[in-house]
Amino acid sequence: MKSMIRKICICLIFPFLICSVSTGQVIRPYLQSPSDKSVMITWKTSSNLESKVIFGTDSTALQNQVIGNCEVLSDAGYDNNYYYHSVRLTGLEPNHFYYYRIITGNLQSAAYRFCTQPTLGEKPGLYRFLILGDHQIKNNDHYERLMKAAREKVIEKYGGTIEEHINLIINDGDQVDQGTLDQYEHVHFGPSAVLSGNIPIMTTVGNHEFYGSLGISAYYTHFFYNDLGYKGIISPGGENYYSYQEGSIVFVHLSSEHPTDEQITWVRQIVDSVKSDTSVKWLVSIAHRPIQAEQFVGDISEYVRDKIIPILAETEKSTLFIAGHHHLYARGQVRDSPMYHIISGAASWDQFWGQSTEKDFDDVQKTIDYWAYQIVTFDDAKGEMTVESYAVGSPKLGLTLNNELIDSFYRKPDAVPPSKPSIITLPADTITLPFAFVSSPYATVTAEPINSTQFQISSDSNFSISSVDLIRDYENLFGTTGSPDYRPVDINKNINILEYNIEQNKLPDGIWYIRTRHRDRNIVWSEWSGFVKFIVKGSVNGFTSISTSKTVFKPNENIIVTYQFGPGNANDWIGLYKSGETPGSTPSTDWKYVNGSSGMLNLQVAETGKYFIAFFKNDGYTELSERISLYVSSVPVLSLSKAGYNVGEGIQVSYSNAPAFPNDWIGIYRLYDSPGLIGSTLWNYTSSTSGDIDFAGLPAEYYFVTYFLEDGYTEACERVIFSVGSDLSLVSLDQSTYLSGQSINVTFENGPGTSKDWIGLFRQNAPPGTLPLVDRHFIVNQQSGSFSFDLILNSGEYYIAMYINNSSIRISNKATFTVESNTSSNTQIFISGDMVITPSPSNGRFRIKTANLQCNELFMKISSLAGVIFFEKLLPASYSLYSEEIDLSGVPAGIYIVCLQSENQVFVKKLVIK
Repeated sequence: MKSMIRKICICLIFPFLICSVSTGQVIRPYLQSPSDKSVMITWKTSSNLESKVIFGTDSTALQNQVIGNCEVLSDAGYDNNYYYHSVRLTGLEPNHFYYYRIITGNLQSAAYRFCTQPTLGEKPGLYRFLILGDHQIKNNDHYERLMKAAREKVIEKYGGTIEEHINLIINDGDQVDQGTLDQYEHVHFGPSAVLSGNIPIMTTVGNHEFYGSLGISAYYTHFFYNDLGYKGIISPGGENYYSYQEGSIVFVHLSSEHPTDEQITWVRQIVDSVKSDTSVKWLVSIAHRPIQAEQFVGDISEYVRDKIIPILAETEKSTLFIAGHHHLYARGQVRDSPMYHIISGAASWDQFWGQSTEKDFDDVQKTIDYWAYQIVTFDDAKGEMTVESYAVGSPKLGLTLNNELIDSFYRKPDAVPPSKPSIITLPADTITLPFAFVSSPYATVTAEPINSTQFQISSDSNFSISSVDLIRDYENLFGTTGSPDYRPVDINKNINILEYNIEQNKLPDGIWYIRTRHRDRNIVWSEWSGFVKFIVKGSVNGFTSISTSKTVFKPNENIIVTYQFGPGNANDWIGLYKSGETPGSTPSTDWKYVNGSSGMLNLQVAETGKYFIAFFKNDGYTELSERISLYVSSVPVLSLSKAGYNVGEGIQVSYSNAPAFPNDWIGIYRLYDSPGLIGSTLWNYTSSTSGDIDFAGLPAEYYFVTYFLEDGYTEACERVIFSVGSDLSLVSLDQSTYLSGQSINVTFENGPGTSKDWIGLFRQNAPPGTLPLVDRHFIVNQQSGSFSFDLILNSGEYYIAMYINNSSIRISNKATFTVESNTSSNTQIFISGDMVITPSPSNGRFRIKTANLQCNELFMKISSLAGVIFFEKLLPASYSLYSEEIDLSGVPAGIYIVCLQSENQVFVKKLVIK
């Protein structure tokens, strides 16, 4: 996995690299990959190969010495020397303090102190770690401010020095903005120096680690995780995702950027082991992208949420899932499991309320647009995890907080759940809406207060499918008070979560069942209540909804809105508003009354921008369904200079007719990646309505490039597919030798699937005056399949190969074959490359052309595949060019063979008549 351009530094091989070092240079250590008996220490210098650490248990007697490795790294645009040193200390005592210095030539660091991890499997009493992440911006002090704030808070709370109380720091991805040496030096390692010499830091792969000149290879080079693996379960993805155990805690660093089946299998192995491992009490998982987000809705990892979290949640030892990617703090709970999920993405780009599509989700209890860090404490003696989140404010909003506690929560396994509730509202057989169902009061034998209620409504008493499934928390922080305080708003402040009011027309007519359950602040659910059956009459016939066929429209294009199961009031209406506008306070951009409860109507808007559509009740502003978001935009045009590139060759993307919204961007993805689920391979913001963006070269693979709107994943144009490298697809034949006239059966796999990919049949060594190309077959959006070339070929050597998108860029192997003559005649057979039939397929009217004929007379015959002759003609004159229009419009549709024969030449081609 250590795949960057680099060299092992050996003095005998590179004597010229040894040089004096400026006395102004300061070296600072970075601890990583700790265990109870070892730790890795790394640092960077601009010269000298020496990598030495002296250490001991007494700061005045550093009597032990270890020599490590140095790697000289290089990067385009990095104009300094980059010597990366690594030394692993081994044979250490668990849970012991050690002092050390790093030494390179005449450079020597200050003395630092660290503590080894607790004995593997031991329940150490207290284990603490910090959560920091997503600090990817250069030339600011945001990440450093968080680290200093964390250090101050730890010392304030516990006294002493920070390494006495904090065992580890977890970074949740986007440690850099781009994978370059400059970024690793100044964006991650430089600011990390506040704590990195005293506390080990463990990182996670984010989407930004893939960008830049070196991309993910720079991540592999700087961090040493290859040999980590809880219980020896080594990751098949190398340093992309990995695990380790510290004391009684297993840490699982996932990759939301590698949505593979191999990672799922790996997680399954870890969880199955953790379930029965008595040395493990807690499991903490980390990935860059969150599993839910209330700002920039949809910018999450569905892969982790749907594929990984259910496996982790099989054990109650899974207590906490950590993510970043969004530049704020958020906390929620997995719906059916006692497991928290948080977002900790401070010290990076702006992300405030009002900047994006926002939605209140019931599995997120609070979203706070502050920059924060977390102190996580595992107390094995008490059997409790506690998490405290402290904020330094929102510097870009001018709001500064003094290490303010903005959230705290805890988890105690094996706790007694709340008492089973009941539905105390017992309706008559039939109800009309609105109607309120009330739960019995919250009750528990513990001291745990209530956190949540859940109401489910289903059309069957087994609740196999829930038509309503609503979780509400006693507090729900969503939104902000705005200037000047920018305080979170609790939108559940005046809501009785023990009562569920079904609003008018929100449930269709029919027979229904309702049940409820309670959750305490230890996030343990009670049993479900018994169900209550009820019948709704006088409502709508289905769930009210609106939809459009797409999400991006041209200015003045008809926006066709389909509405279903409205209440059917005479003045129900659908309106279109600009994003951020409030219906009732701001006039709609366009609107129309509906006609009945279901149907379609057209809306239009001339001005480009982001909009939403809402369904309103009876000339008022009561909304009947979920809103839908859309864009009105010009359609960008993307173009590449060619359809395929060599490995490492630069790629220029030209764009025009772009809408130029703020933070529009162009991204390059691997062909089978899904934007939003996995990070782009390369990306860059656009700057105007047209321009060119230069991207670095890429590894061999199929890719697509597309245009995205406003920092999101809404695609505004068709994707442009291209290839990098050759031999990406595979073509094969059913045999290696054919007789002349025998069908050549072709199988192809892993094509890019564009509309004009084609497979060509070529002469290996074309005779003088003839083209190498004999025939070609367009495979039209297929990525795999089979077909046949039905031709009469001269004896000789041939090959077939695949080409991308009507170009001459070969993307497959060359499958070679031999044709042998099946006749003793001396007649030379020329094939389709020397005769053209247009059009083909045809309706029976077509023109035949040939060139370079040298004959006294020419005989033409057209026959079916079964040998039935439909057309014959003798042409006695001498021709150097033959061209004739033929009418066979009365023959049955099918495949025919056209044959032109002279005294020593035969021309054959297939004709398709529709």
